[in-house]
Amino acid sequence: MNPQHGLQILPLPCRYQHGDKNYQLFMASMELEFPDNTAKTLSAIEVSMRKATWQPQLVVGADQCLYQLNDGISISYVPGAKSPFFFAGRQNPAAITECLKAIPTPEPVSIQDHDRVTLPEGIQVTRNDSNIRFRNKPALEWDPNSLPVLEHCQVLIVGGGTGGAPAAIAAGRAGANTLCLETTSALGGLCTMGRIGSYWFGNRVGFCEELDQGITAMAPNPKYPAEHTKKDTEWKRHWLLLEGDKAGVEFRFQHTVLAAAVKGSAVCGALVGSPWGNGIILTDVVVDATGNADLAIAAGAKIAMETFEPAVQGAGLPPVIPGNDYTNTDYNFIRDEDVFDTTRAFLQAHHKFADDFDIAQIVDTRERRRIVGDLTLQPQDFYAERCYHDTITIARSNFDTHGFIVSPMFMLQPPTEDPHFAKVPFRALLPAGLENILVTGLAVSAHRDCLPLIRMQPDVHNQGYAAGKAAAEAASRKQSLRALDLRVIQKHLVEKKILPPEILSEEDSIPGPKADAPYAELAAIFLNPEEALPKLQKKFAKTKDLWHAQILAFLGDDSGRDILVDSIANQHWDEGWNYRGMGQFGACVSPLDCQLIALANLGNAEIVFLKKLAALEPDHAFSHFRVMSLIYMKYPCRAAIEKLEALLCAPGMANHAQKSYRDAIAANREDVDDNSVRNAQLKEVYLARALNACQPGNIIAVRSLNSYADGLQGWYARFALDGLQG
Repeated sequence: MNPQHGLQILPLPCRYQHGDKNYQLFMASMELEFPDNTAKTLSAIEVSMRKATWQPQLVVGADQCLYQLNDGISISYVPGAKSPFFFAGRQNPAAITECLKAIPTPEPVSIQDHDRVTLPEGIQVTRNDSNIRFRNKPALEWDPNSLPVLEHCQVLIVGGGTGGAPAAIAAGRAGANTLCLETTSALGGLCTMGRIGSYWFGNRVGFCEELDQGITAMAPNPKYPAEHTKKDTEWKRHWLLLEGDKAGVEFRFQHTVLAAAVKGSAVCGALVGSPWGNGIILTDVVVDATGNADLAIAAGAKIAMETFEPAVQGAGLPPVIPGNDYTNTDYNFIRDEDVFDTTRAFLQAHHKFADDFDIAQIVDTRERRRIVGDLTLQPQDFYAERCYHDTITIARSNFDTHGFIVSPMFMLQPPTEDPHFAKVPFRALLPAGLENILVTGLAVSAHRDCLPLIRMQPDVHNQGYAAGKAAAEAASRKQSLRALDLRVIQKHLVEKKILPPEILSEEDSIPGPKADAPYAELAAIFLNPEEALPKLQKKFAKTKDLWHAQILAFLGDDSGRDILVDSIANQHWDEGWNYRGMGQFGACVSPLDCQLIALANLGNAEIVFLKKLAALEPDHAFSHFRVMSLIYMKYPCRAAIEKLEALLCAPGMANHAQKSYRDAIAANREDVDDNSVRNAQLKEVYLARALNACQPGNIIAVRSLNSYADGLQGWYARFALDGLQG
């Protein structure tokens, strides 16, 4: 530690034991002159404190940097012995009720206008996304435009995570006045605050390579060499802070975006909330690096919706284990924007990992909301080696799906574990219809089945860097993002070794898959179905085979319908697939499931479907329940009601919704990456939707659907509510 900083280090009277490691806890403090107590000043002091207190041996940094102003008002007030109090246990609400009667009824809340800088003419604060919570509930009316304008910057980075921190560094290095807002207390997102401190795949070039080398060079005796997949989470978050600070970036921790400031179709800033209050930050260009498109969707960006199903990659919320940089978990579904769901997830994790030091500050979700951009990536694009004139990164991964997929191409031929390269164009970061905003990370414009290929940490690092550079370029040139000369950006990315030189001569094209590639036929078909259909029909006329009958059915052609019907009728239920999150590769539907989905794409085959439903048993795999439920959601049938009711009423089939925190805690299992709870819930909620479709208002179905619609789990709540609303 540097004594000239006036830093005082006090060992605390407690230690933490983990395995054979015994850790001392410390408190660091420093007396400083505060010019004021604004978020800008206090955030700058926090950065200084974190720089002064970091050392190579640090295994867990403090969540918060607390301050105490010498003005006679205690910020850290603790009730004393003479403070008024009363005793009442949670089991004794009568005592609490009596106490409350003695308290005067407060006046209704009123929202006070602030002394503020007036918003420039034409700018409005807006929140366009809808919330499944608080339906038909009274709401406090207030005008977000009445809040003060706090400041203005050239580039605003919303989110300091896997993509946001690199974006901020790139924008700062390019000379832009850059402000980065982060919800947690440090930079790095899932790879640091989420404790996933290891790469799976990813194209480790460019900025990612600089980051890896920079972490290793921070101090002698690094824990891992630069080429290792693991990274020291404390070193990584600190390197990002140092580089951002060196580039002139201002960081604001514990800041959350509440709404967007827009002028017509142009995003001009954000309404933010923090421990220091709420206010509006105006900007020239925004990079939405929330990973959930929070600002873009608030501003009016359209949300991608390939499916109405709760087909979402599994999520986790891990423990913080001092000295352990990689704790990857998958035991949950979590909807990031749902305060009910995230609160449930944190509470559940606190109980699941009660014996550990702490839990992460951020939910580890692998899939979130995505925008509809100027271009949307499709799974077949990658197999066809699609090229773009505006490529900004080349990702690399395999289809580590952490759940089930919805693309017919993958139902026909499941993805393998082999890695693939995937070019990501600038247009996939541009929300259709909005100006002055880029979206990075998990929220880019891509089919949800593409995400495993483009969500790896190294690729999001490089994508974020490219977005930050482009934002700074647009701000300095006072150009719209769509008017930028992308070759200028690409040349910089080539110099940075994020892109290879040949990118500079590429245009939009589809070279097509290599002839011997495993997906050659399917990729070509799904890239251009209209062109492929006549050739398929001609081929099928000769072969009359089941494979091409299925492909034709997915394209809406019924040439092979009779073959599908015969094949399905002559099969018993096959093995099927139960939901699996961690380690899920390959098929998530059985061959029979795929044939049923293909046949259902041609219309209702009522007799065939009823026979298969009659043979479905409670202990069959989830994929069979999913397929039959989807069929009866699409083709309601009164003849199916009795069997669907019997299945939903079978022992152990219902009552799996997490309606309370008690339910959430009870759903914890000893297996860290449990799948059993999700399998049970998925079976129940799919069956309930199918039954309610066949008999709207069915009391058994409605009971289950209501339990999920009013429950704490956001993905199920949306799915159940859609079923109830018809």
